[in-house]
Amino acid sequence: MTVIEAISSCLAQGEVVTLEHVGGANRLEAERDALLQAPFLDVLVTMTIAAPVTDQMILDALLTDGFAAAPSPTVLRDAAHLLIEAPHLRDRLARALTPILVAKVTDRSDPRTDLMASYALEALFRLTLADAVNRHRLLALLTEIDGTPSELFAAHAAKLLGVAFTQWGGDDLIEALERLLPAAEAEAAFELGLITLGDGLEQASMPDILSRLEAAQLRFRQAARTDEDRADAVAYDAIIDMIRGFWNETGAADLHATLFRLERAIADRQALLQVGSLPPWLAPRADREIAWVRLARRARRAVDDLSRPSWLNAAATLNTVLAVYDAERTVKSGPGLSLLVRPRIEAAFVRERGLAEHLDQLLLEPDVFGIEAGLAAQLRDGVQRRSEETEASRKAEENASYPLLTSVLHGLPGADQLPQIAAAALESALGQQTDQAERFLNPVINQLFRELTAAVTSCTDYHGETKDGFDALLAQILMFCADRQDAGRKQLGPRTDYLRADDAKEGDLQSDLRQFVKGNLTTAEVLTEVEGIATGRSDIYVGFGGVRFISELKRHFGAVDREVAKTYFGQAGAYQATNVRLGFLGILELVDRPGPSPTIADCLWHADYIPEGSTLARHIIVFRVPGMLRTPSSL
Repeated sequence: MTVIEAISSCLAQGEVVTLEHVGGANRLEAERDALLQAPFLDVLVTMTIAAPVTDQMILDALLTDGFAAAPSPTVLRDAAHLLIEAPHLRDRLARALTPILVAKVTDRSDPRTDLMASYALEALFRLTLADAVNRHRLLALLTEIDGTPSELFAAHAAKLLGVAFTQWGGDDLIEALERLLPAAEAEAAFELGLITLGDGLEQASMPDILSRLEAAQLRFRQAARTDEDRADAVAYDAIIDMIRGFWNETGAADLHATLFRLERAIADRQALLQVGSLPPWLAPRADREIAWVRLARRARRAVDDLSRPSWLNAAATLNTVLAVYDAERTVKSGPGLSLLVRPRIEAAFVRERGLAEHLDQLLLEPDVFGIEAGLAAQLRDGVQRRSEETEASRKAEENASYPLLTSVLHGLPGADQLPQIAAAALESALGQQTDQAERFLNPVINQLFRELTAAVTSCTDYHGETKDGFDALLAQILMFCADRQDAGRKQLGPRTDYLRADDAKEGDLQSDLRQFVKGNLTTAEVLTEVEGIATGRSDIYVGFGGVRFISELKRHFGAVDREVAKTYFGQAGAYQATNVRLGFLGILELVDRPGPSPTIADCLWHADYIPEGSTLARHIIVFRVPGMLRTPSSL
């Protein structure tokens, strides 16, 4: 009986294959050529682990050759797993296996070798995590992935790059992930989202925290758009909404809807994970997801608790509040998370005397009530500092959250005693009333305006005067796009002849739009061909004091869709480098259509992206202006 027959017989009977079953190490060496071609590399690893010291030299050499000649990716994967889980064998062969694995990573010529390269890269990574291989060899391999890798290999590499960054950090790993975006957009975007989220929570200033949370959320949404099965990306998107909502005093009902979205995403993710086993080296990241979900549930509960003047079960409730107050320890993040969640908790204790009394009573005997005394005392110190602030400074902070309500109630008796929940509800109602007054007569334009403004709310620049200016310019562009598809030559004269010509120029659109905006936005500075912006010239510059919005204009032969628009984002986004991260991209579309023009709803959309090497998202409203128009009667 040959060695291969002996191994097959043992496996068929469910027995563990030993050296005795196959006739010893010398018998294996004698039939090495046939053995290396058979799918029994994992069996060879198992025999080597249990082999006596006298046979190790023969078996180690055979095993090394077996990895070099592995007949299939799954054989390599299973054998590598067994070897890495056996410390003595792993440490003994790691140096000899490294060049073999590196060669397999670089040999990517077809789908089969792509999968082999993916498993080889994972094996190298796990050897590095176990300190069996110098990590610099692995990092050099990860950061030097060149060419255009297949989606299969790129997705594996992106996941490993993300975990490598978690372990060791390094801007070169981020750059490598950005290079993988075209080949494995969902995986690379997700890993970049995790990195940006972590970076944001390490910041110490609120603008830095919020801008990085915005960029992280953009990455997670990019991953979810690319792959509908990325429930993990949806979950982190909801987590960011949750913690930002807690920070900006979002009500319990809205947070409940966000929590529901998070829990549904986690349930979908668990269903996917049950299909296969989670590798041990990814287990810490799964634990982090669980910690985020636990924190989100507590935060939602704390919103209700903090809105009450007193608690029935003070000890249990305070423990929940303290867990949110100490959120950074729960999810092992930096100081940014505390800056987001602690002010709301401290302010609630200042507002509600009953809560402060609960805290003081529980601090007298923390051991009896199971309260962590140090953390509760830290909360008490924060409450004390807030209570000692001047009334004017507290009111200024509160009024900043409710500008419309403040403008209405300013100076009225009892206005400063309005409960926060009531103030938030009134502010929302006033905002809706204000929006109602600004709406267009056309319901489709109304809906477009609402959708586009809602899409840019994640941009941290979109507030105050910047929001007012942006909304005003967006309204003008919406009206311009609608009018240019409605009005004929009798209404507009020769000014819009370019919309019916097959040789229209970009400058025709520029001149037309400039006149339209200049005539309607009388409080803005409207200029064309302004030099000294992003070292170039802007097509249309609209300034509101220190805030400016740039509209980049292009002419495109052929149909314009989202993919076409992306090719112009570099230039459109460049103009946002030194001012607000909001802008416009207008494209004159020259295409001979057999049917009618696209609807206005198809002609405007919001896009956000993060330029390579940046951590901040840029927001662009794309509007396409259909050219080569034909009258309905000609169709």
